[in-house]
Amino acid sequence: MKHNFVVFIIFIFLLTPIFTSDISVSQAAEFKASLNSLIEEALNNNPRLKAAQYRLEAAKSRVALFRSIPDPTVEYEYDKITPAASMTDGGKVRPMKSLAVSQEVPFPTKIFMRKKSAQKESNVLEQEYKQVEQSVRKDVKEAYFRLFLNRQKTLFIKDSLSLMRQFAEVTNKKYAANKAGQQDVLRAQVEYSKLSNMVILYEQEAKIAENLLKAVLGRSDSVPLDIIDADPAEDLLLSEEDAVALAKKHRPELRAVRAILAKAEVESSLSKQELLPDVTLKYKREEKDGSYRDGEGSGMIGINVPIWFWGKQLPVIREARANLEAAKADYAQAENVTVSEVRSSYAKYSSARSLIAIYETGVLPQATSAVMTARRAYEAGQLSFLELLDAVRMLRDLQMEYFESVAEAQIALADLLQCCGIELADI
Repeated sequence: MKHNFVVFIIFIFLLTPIFTSDISVSQAAEFKASLNSLIEEALNNNPRLKAAQYRLEAAKSRVALFRSIPDPTVEYEYDKITPAASMTDGGKVRPMKSLAVSQEVPFPTKIFMRKKSAQKESNVLEQEYKQVEQSVRKDVKEAYFRLFLNRQKTLFIKDSLSLMRQFAEVTNKKYAANKAGQQDVLRAQVEYSKLSNMVILYEQEAKIAENLLKAVLGRSDSVPLDIIDADPAEDLLLSEEDAVALAKKHRPELRAVRAILAKAEVESSLSKQELLPDVTLKYKREEKDGSYRDGEGSGMIGINVPIWFWGKQLPVIREARANLEAAKADYAQAENVTVSEVRSSYAKYSSARSLIAIYETGVLPQATSAVMTARRAYEAGQLSFLELLDAVRMLRDLQMEYFESVAEAQIALADLLQCCGIELADI
């Protein structure tokens, strides 16, 4: 595919003078960024991805929080108001002092389920992080190929300007020799002006794509970004049904919804366990003769009784059950959307690949040959300038469409890989 692409560019360049540069191709390539290097840069510097990473780290820290029991309570009691008779000494009131420590212990399964729920929440954010990572990869690719598309269009239109300049010179010579009318001269000038305007338009579109790419990369500098030319997308050795199966298994968005469903199942089970009692343990020791060592000690155990369950626990259970059903519906919807997006991206990619093959094997060679033939016929006085312009315009439009098909194929492939949650090397 790459070889064919280069061949067609050479066909176009045969129509115009070739200007060589003092900088070799290998030297120029040293200053150009590859797609893979830009993706790596974006994964390291993109602010949105960094924010998702910090949210994930926060969620992982919460897992340890939910597996712990409440803090113990330490009590100190000082009572001088109503002392017992044994606490008086010579008619003097000796205050009663005591220390107590209490600990609330939730029902053991509650601790386990709360930790499990926090872990599921962490899994959700982990998938959201992967989702953002896939989105950043896709955004880099799309901006990269948009930049490639508009720069290729700019280069081609500049070559067409050179070609039109040659046609204008030939037309002026024929006009001076009374072999062409003034209308042909005016047509050449108008066409040259239109091409000049197109150069400005495509340069502007390329600048917009470059700025978008820099934003995804996390760059804020004004240094121009040069990229390596993109090749037409390779054939994807993956059927549509295989792509759907991969998306159902690996797509982060779908896995995140699946993790939300798992979390809802855990919370539904946890809500029922709120009916189970929690235990409170307490130990108290009184002071005697200025020392706690010889004082009396006492222990206590308490169990909360959820007797108001119809107004407290039952609404929580119903809420958790409703959230579970909602999560199931959300998962079904997410799966349907995933399948639809995969099939749509696959169709766009297949269509673009088919168009590329048509342009490369038939349309562009024929249009290039038609322009070369028309040019010779016009110079020999066998063809009007208007017919020559039609041939040139047809080649220009077809070449523009070819560049767009190359970019659209790459963008559709990036969309498809994002839907599948994988990279091309993983297939």
